[in-house]
Amino acid sequence: MRIAVLGVSVLFLGAIATVPALVYGQQDAGKQFYDKSLHASSRGLMHGYAKENGGLENLTGIPFTQTACNGCHVRSCDTCHAAGDSAKMSYSIATARSEAACYKCHNLKSRKAAIENPGSPDSDVHFAKGMKCMQCHTAREVHGDGVEYASLRAPGAMDARCENCHQNVQCAANKIHGGKLDCNACHARDVNSCYNCHFETRIRENKSVSLPLTDTVFLVNYAGKVTTATLHTFIYQNRTLIAFAPSFSHSVTRKPRQCGECHGASLLAAMQAGSLKLVTWDGKELKSQPGVVPVIDGYNWNFPFLNYEKGQWVAAPDAAPPLVNYSGYASPMTAAQLEKMARKQTAPQPAAIK
Repeated sequence: MRIAVLGVSVLFLGAIATVPALVYGQQDAGKQFYDKSLHASSRGLMHGYAKENGGLENLTGIPFTQTACNGCHVRSCDTCHAAGDSAKMSYSIATARSEAACYKCHNLKSRKAAIENPGSPDSDVHFAKGMKCMQCHTAREVHGDGVEYASLRAPGAMDARCENCHQNVQCAANKIHGGKLDCNACHARDVNSCYNCHFETRIRENKSVSLPLTDTVFLVNYAGKVTTATLHTFIYQNRTLIAFAPSFSHSVTRKPRQCGECHGASLLAAMQAGSLKLVTWDGKELKSQPGVVPVIDGYNWNFPFLNYEKGQWVAAPDAAPPLVNYSGYASPMTAAQLEKMARKQTAPQPAAIK
């Protein structure tokens, strides 16, 4: 028996001696798979900014690594997992799963509305029911899986999708559209957009100034379906950029949009005629026309651009015509899709999900 125990001990010690990576402090720095995750790398922002992807670098000429945007990432496990006080700390899964960990960076209006008043029309139906982020998102999404995804919209980067829970929902709208309509297109109440980001202020003062654009829902093609998109417009030294990207706004409603909100709307007739003025600036206030807007390539959006001077927004009448970027693996809708949307529909109206 003693011989057997001694033999096992020798084998165990030998195993330790032949695996130096197990010794504290001997791991190869920078080789953890988390380092390749989107949370750790800022690669999603970098992908959208890069000049080779049609991004903002085409206006600024400034590499991403020299911008303040490069600081938007989670460098340490402590950010989400640290628990305790300065005297004695520990790591906790419970801390990471708490809403507080997520909302250090991801602050959502719909979540705040749900906490203050679950019946508020501004709350998301999931938040109103008390659901937490990690009931839809996964540890693989948060920590990465060793693959360097270029964006959260890159194939395989995300696990969360409506169908994971709503497998047996009979959706008339989805059937009518041949399975090519994303759930968001009907059930996302709003998608906030960031209008007129003044990038000179970002570079000069490390301060983000822009104007919110609400009540206008853009549609793009993404992953074989029509889905909601966010709009970002930028100005830098009077050069301008418009970017559209697919977006899930966490403003899900039980009741879907009705057919007439997308099909046969007067907004679409104005768009076909080229007379649509979606955004206006009266010198004091930015106004947008509410509605559902398909993003069409080559369309003249005629957006007014503004400069930020001494804490005030002023018109930039000499702003250059904007570059247009379809970020996040999106593509614009086609003229044929616009034509279909412009026709009035007589199909039965979709019902709320039960």
